[in-house]
Amino acid sequence: MVTVVGIGPGHPDYITPAAARCIKKANVLIGGRRVLSSVDVDGKDIHYITSDIESAVKVVRENADRKVAVVVGGDPGFYSILKTIRNRLPELNIEVIPGISPVQLLFSMIGCEWQDVTLVSVHGRPVNELKEAIVRNRKVCVLTDERLTAPEVCKYLKGLGMAGRAVVGKNLSYPDQEIIDATVNEVAGMDGLGSSVLYVEQV
Repeated sequence: MVTVVGIGPGHPDYITPAAARCIKKANVLIGGRRVLSSVDVDGKDIHYITSDIESAVKVVRENADRKVAVVVGGDPGFYSILKTIRNRLPELNIEVIPGISPVQLLFSMIGCEWQDVTLVSVHGRPVNELKEAIVRNRKVCVLTDERLTAPEVCKYLKGLGMAGRAVVGKNLSYPDQEIIDATVNEVAGMDGLGSSVLYVEQV
């Protein structure tokens, strides 16, 4: 059996009991190094997901007759490897266990509802894909990566003439987590910030 299981933003406190049970029962664990560092991997066959996604799909295919857990950060239904596995291996009956998204965590930490927020990602995607979301929606939450960081995204938004509130959640749930509540212009002038969650509310 193959299960794609979400373990939340990273800290073990946010791993659901269902996810923990699945990982405990699995013979094979597949996931990124940082993701798998949050779970108990003793006695498991470990395969790390790299930029070569096809190699991860191959491991899933070759071990489909065992108890395989593909471990992802956040929720499997939100920009994870789940779609790729379903598309490449349509013959498999894949179980999915949801997890807490870092988006949920950010909004809980700033005390805001998010049912009217448009969710997008620039992780491994061109920044201009944001344009349609920004033009059509006043509130947008963006998953950034090491290449298109929150400052880079805000520079792009600033270039589109956008202004407003910008909240950055970095390393959410980890001891070194940081939440920056500023403006699009202010975040555009910052350095780094790495992979993070960015919430923008236009004025």
